[in-house]
Amino acid sequence: MLDRYLARQTLGPVLVALVSVNLLFVVIQLLKMGELAFGAGLGLADLLRVTLLFVPGFAVLTIPVAVLTGVLLGLGRMAEDRELVALAAAGLSPVRLARVPVAIGLVAALMCVCLTVSIAPRAARDLHAAFVDLAKRHVVASLKPGRFFEELPRVVLYPRAAETAGGFDGFLVHDYRPGKPRHTLVASRARVIPVAGGNGLQLDLEDGQVHARQRGGLYSVASFESARVVLDIDRLVQDRTRLMPPAAGMSLGELAAAAGGPTELCRLRVAWHKRFAFPVACLVFGLLGAALGASGRLRGRRRTLLAAVVAVAGFYLLTRLGDVAADHGWLPPAGAAWAPDVLTLGLSALLLARARRVLR
Repeated sequence: MLDRYLARQTLGPVLVALVSVNLLFVVIQLLKMGELAFGAGLGLADLLRVTLLFVPGFAVLTIPVAVLTGVLLGLGRMAEDRELVALAAAGLSPVRLARVPVAIGLVAALMCVCLTVSIAPRAARDLHAAFVDLAKRHVVASLKPGRFFEELPRVVLYPRAAETAGGFDGFLVHDYRPGKPRHTLVASRARVIPVAGGNGLQLDLEDGQVHARQRGGLYSVASFESARVVLDIDRLVQDRTRLMPPAAGMSLGELAAAAGGPTELCRLRVAWHKRFAFPVACLVFGLLGAALGASGRLRGRRRTLLAAVVAVAGFYLLTRLGDVAADHGWLPPAGAAWAPDVLTLGLSALLLARARRVLR
């Protein structure tokens, strides 16, 4: 009977927190990529698809936050109404109070495992492909006669005038990407074509010249009747989607293969362990929420939400410190990924033990 009552008090706030936090993350990311999306003429169907593809990756991070926030709100409401005091007076142990939050955390952890192992990587790959398509459309739509286009890293495009056939009369490409000679192409006519199925943007140039400066100061000029230049716009996508790490679209097998190859990448090994550490954080946050709620001090929504923010910020800080420690070799990848869970679990156990002593 008590478990049902506790479940009713905590499940509602958990679901509200989950929807609210995910919506906040999606809105922030859409605002961040707003120029890229809306400059490309993003339609309602495309917007809905991109939004849905965002959710699995964000949910891996937001489900633990929602568990902690919901448990704190539910128990905080009970503390404010003195219900926890009454339960303690009836001899209820704080450990007994933690049973329902831990069960909620366990269910959330199983959901997170499904997301991290299968759904989120697939959604991240589809989302990257959608961003590449948007970036191509954005570049084509942003090319205006008489204006320089400089959003592509180390590449400048300049169309002089529009052509009736859909191309441009007069076109300049200044390419100073590292690893190749700096050169400038000037063409009488040009067409810009998105390459299907890749990250490239194809420029078909006619009747022009290539001005190149080689190493050592040698300057050369060559004429051409037709030329084709393919620009990789993947960097433009990465600049607009920095919340998506490169490992987000890799499966567990791909992470393991990359991390165990000749050039072992520490961050990929950390990312492999995080695929399981983040789901376990749901369970740990459920216990932490019960421990903080059992103290009886979180009365009022303001104090409860502040405790949730502090706990989440502390966990995120531990995660970042673990990444830094792994990069410098101070911790092994497994230790860096699991350290926030272990430390938070230890803190929860201490808080529960303290609450138990106080109630005796």
